[in-house]
Amino acid sequence: MKTIFSLIFLATSLVAQSKLHPNVSALTTFSDQYVPLVIIGDGWTQRIVLQNVDDKWSSTGQITFYTDKGTPFSVNMKGIGSFSSFTFNIPQGKTLLFETVPDYNTQRLGWALIQQYTTGNSSGGDYSGIGDMFGQLIFRKSTLGLPDFMCSMVLGGQAFSKLTTFFDNTGNNYTGMGIITSAITTGSVDLQVTVRDISGIVVSQKIITQQQKTLYWMNLGVDFPETVGRMGTFEVTPVKPYSTELTGVSLQFSGNAFTIITPFEAL
Repeated sequence: MKTIFSLIFLATSLVAQSKLHPNVSALTTFSDQYVPLVIIGDGWTQRIVLQNVDDKWSSTGQITFYTDKGTPFSVNMKGIGSFSSFTFNIPQGKTLLFETVPDYNTQRLGWALIQQYTTGNSSGGDYSGIGDMFGQLIFRKSTLGLPDFMCSMVLGGQAFSKLTTFFDNTGNNYTGMGIITSAITTGSVDLQVTVRDISGIVVSQKIITQQQKTLYWMNLGVDFPETVGRMGTFEVTPVKPYSTELTGVSLQFSGNAFTIITPFEAL
């Protein structure tokens, strides 16, 4: 009887675990992680926080910055200087910060790819360099005469099948939405964009063509005027399955204040 109860408990536990670990990207220790939006100028700064949570291996790699068009993006980092790529080596249990220098020139947009690489002999079981690492992004916006506004998000990987996020364009709210396509392939890709209201009814649907390795940034109310006065979800899927990888970001504005709406990225 005890054995039967044990089997029932094990089966129940496995089902519960499967429900608690959906196939989406959120807080992740993938060796490749994405900073989905970098804003330079107009008083914006970003702090990228990398924390090695591994109990054995170091985290070694580089952060490479790209413009929204996918070209190298020189970014001025506090205490380091202006480069488009920065290397790092984080011992286990340590945290490293990269912080952009305040800039009040014309606003420029981009994104970044974080890649880890092994410095050990993986065939011999030495995975030094690719220890588990969490990433976090903190935005700050400084405007003369106003308090600084801040928000943050955890970094994730890229998805193959769907990107979806919530939006709220009611009242004085408006939404900035960004889509990033694969950092490793070239050419263009067709994406199916579906906007649903809060009840799930489709209110807008169209195909957009985007170059790989680029950031497509929009004011959702301008690109999709049907979203004005609505709350709902914004979904992106490749027209040809697995033709690209997707990640994205959404900034929800209300007056001068803003917050991040982190998207779900289905694998």
